[in-house]
Amino acid sequence: MKNPTPASTSRREFLKTTAAALSATAFSRIALAAEKAETGLLPRSIHPYPNKVAWGNGTLSLSKRVTLSVGRDCDSGVVEMMKETWQRFTFGAVELAVTRDAALKAGEFSLAGGRPPQRDANATYALKVDASGIAANAADAAGARHAWFTMLQLLDADDAAGGGLAFTLPHVEIQDWPTLEFRGLHLCIFHETPPVMIEKAIRLAAFFKFTHVVLEFWGMLKLDALKELSWPEAWPKTQAGKLVAIARGMGMEVIPMFNSWGHATACRIKHGRHVVLDQNPRLASLFEPDGWTWCLTNPRSQDLLRRVADELMEFAGPGQYFHIGCDEAYSHATCDRCRQTDRVQLFADHINKLAAHIEKRGRRALMWGDPLLERAKWPSGFAANGSPTLPTHLALDRISRKIIINDWHYDVKGEIPTLAHFREHGFETIACPWNSPANIRALAKAAIANNSAGLLMTTWHHLVQSIPTLHFVAACVWSKDQAALGLRQAEGSLSRAATASILRKLVPANGKFDRAGWNTFELPAEVD
Repeated sequence: MKNPTPASTSRREFLKTTAAALSATAFSRIALAAEKAETGLLPRSIHPYPNKVAWGNGTLSLSKRVTLSVGRDCDSGVVEMMKETWQRFTFGAVELAVTRDAALKAGEFSLAGGRPPQRDANATYALKVDASGIAANAADAAGARHAWFTMLQLLDADDAAGGGLAFTLPHVEIQDWPTLEFRGLHLCIFHETPPVMIEKAIRLAAFFKFTHVVLEFWGMLKLDALKELSWPEAWPKTQAGKLVAIARGMGMEVIPMFNSWGHATACRIKHGRHVVLDQNPRLASLFEPDGWTWCLTNPRSQDLLRRVADELMEFAGPGQYFHIGCDEAYSHATCDRCRQTDRVQLFADHINKLAAHIEKRGRRALMWGDPLLERAKWPSGFAANGSPTLPTHLALDRISRKIIINDWHYDVKGEIPTLAHFREHGFETIACPWNSPANIRALAKAAIANNSAGLLMTTWHHLVQSIPTLHFVAACVWSKDQAALGLRQAEGSLSRAATASILRKLVPANGKFDRAGWNTFELPAEVD
């Protein structure tokens, strides 16, 4: 599809439109950088674009063999990641020899003889490339990974003298830091989801400096708690565990998720399946009569949800969070027993007890915010599911403030007042957009303005559409002043080309069609 921007629209006008939500000062900086790029292209496209960059005039060339020196206290996982990604980004053409150097601090590394630069007080990493080599100074293991991911984006393949491949890097000095601390990606594993696409999303998100990945298995992970919670074709933990290991190896925390109220079918309601009841209808009492929502007055349901949470937390490895879902519970408390209760208090008690159970395991509960918003109070397009017939919004003041609200709105492109609403009621929040750039930008801007913990990018059943947007998500959450420049670095088709170029190295296709790109087809089949 061609770029919809009219040819007569200037680059500055386009940027002004896409960055309308930014302050005048921030836009001015972005526009100047963009105009400079028009007259002289930036030496490299970097995602997310660093906060402070000074490009030099020279280049550094690497070929055949280079030495990477790290501190003696450098995290061994970081070193393994460095070796693996170096091999992938240089196609095995430049050998990497790794040494431990007592003169280097834990967060420092030197490649090809570079000297670690001074790091600004507010920077999480500093990176320098000059005639002496490449070096970085990071605050911690995460900063060292981020410096390395930035450095890999500076590599450009060239023919080496005498044959073979060489790689050049422009001289540059970078000081960098994130605006939002929590930068997450929510991934769903459906029956049709190819494992390699989940791997690609995880590796790409980590490479773009995301910090967390939420893994939600829609009936596609075999669980000991109840075999009917997964389809016979579900992934065993040995297979799914490889994705967990990849995420952790790339520096991301894995957040396990299980829908603990609505979406109890573990299937899209559009097609009418129910992972449990289509296998064993005798388990109907675990759910409300239509099966969509868990029955909260049934102690067997409550016990099962806790056992599933325990199993998933153990599976995901150490971490700070567990996502309990809890959106779109339209049939809450509709069975004969539940209807006799205070339905609002029933909901509040369920959430609080589940969160307390998770807290005993050393984690905090994340939950979707839509049941705590009154539909009549918010404009059309906002995800608000409290209503006169299902007044769960009245539980707002009864819910534990230790729970972090994931505030999702997918059709909103302007102001996001709900984040401030939750904050005023004492909740920590995470903004959650979907795959529209305008929606992503709006939620990121609101998260920054409202001192939210961060942003969680959702993908749902649109993973193939979402993968090419991750560079823009990264730009929006990394630097409030560089979001529009992040867009300009890779507009339209170029954004897909840049993403594909990185993915070819992160997850090589090895000549196989269905491993290449981010979907399994070239011409899509007809869909309903």
